[in-house]
Amino acid sequence: MIINTHTHMMRFGVDFPRELGEFYVRMFEGQTCWHTGKPWTAEDFCVPPERLIADMDASGIDKAVVLGVGYIPWNAYDPNAGEYVQSMVESYPDRLIGFYTADPLGGSDEVKRFQHGVEKQGLRGLKMLPSYNYAAVNDKRIWPLYEAAEALKVPVLVHTGWSMLPKGKMLEYDHPLYLEDVMIDFPDLHLIIGHTGFHWAEEALHFIAKYRHVYGDFAFWAESAPVWRIAQIWSWAKQLGVMDRLLWGTDYPYVPFQTGQVQFGKVPEYSERHEIEPILTQEDLDSFFGGAAARMLGLVKEVSGGGSGAACP
Repeated sequence: MIINTHTHMMRFGVDFPRELGEFYVRMFEGQTCWHTGKPWTAEDFCVPPERLIADMDASGIDKAVVLGVGYIPWNAYDPNAGEYVQSMVESYPDRLIGFYTADPLGGSDEVKRFQHGVEKQGLRGLKMLPSYNYAAVNDKRIWPLYEAAEALKVPVLVHTGWSMLPKGKMLEYDHPLYLEDVMIDFPDLHLIIGHTGFHWAEEALHFIAKYRHVYGDFAFWAESAPVWRIAQIWSWAKQLGVMDRLLWGTDYPYVPFQTGQVQFGKVPEYSERHEIEPILTQEDLDSFFGGAAARMLGLVKEVSGGGSGAACP
């Protein structure tokens, strides 16, 4: 089963304003939009659900986790976005898994919307981008949402690593190790480190090794990291025994599915050719592209494992 755990579905002019789209156009200046073949426009960062399904079909993807955006300073947020996610999932129940994307500083009102999303709208998790709202991932103002996710027994995907958006202390606020404060207070929470911290991936791996309910996704890695870097990180993960908790994600529709499929697919052969040990295998690749996500989401029975590796002291 192939599962993409990091896809964004927004509506232009509703939860994705033109100003934000124009910022991304400037960021992608000189590049061709992958799905139009023309220079990017602000509207190109939003696609309809039927386009998502068609792209999944073309890439052989069985399921995708659909997320929104929650950038309050950019007016990129809709408090009723759960209804849109619900409608997508109800239209494609065998293909899409919906997460509620929250205003991390929304307090009790946002907790109520999140709870409604899970209990009444069939949503399966929570997505947050604290740094996009100029808050650290361990800002205590977010605690009510972490607490609710633990109580509801759904995973939380938190952006970490870096972003090109201006203003705010985004890099410092995005350090994945700040999330250890969250796990100390909410030890039963299932947490996904968005982007596995990008440049802090080594630290994130040891964090994952310490807490058995913590995962890491690799959204946008295929576009920002060379194969050798991915091979080193994955081999390190296998040595630590956590390769079975690494997840495939893309950041679609900012990027297509195929880039990651090709780039990540090279890693086992590359690790063997360059003797990057432990060697990555097809079994590791199968887990990454869907097996780990299926276990995390309860689509299959979770099993222990992750390859031979060093035990934690």
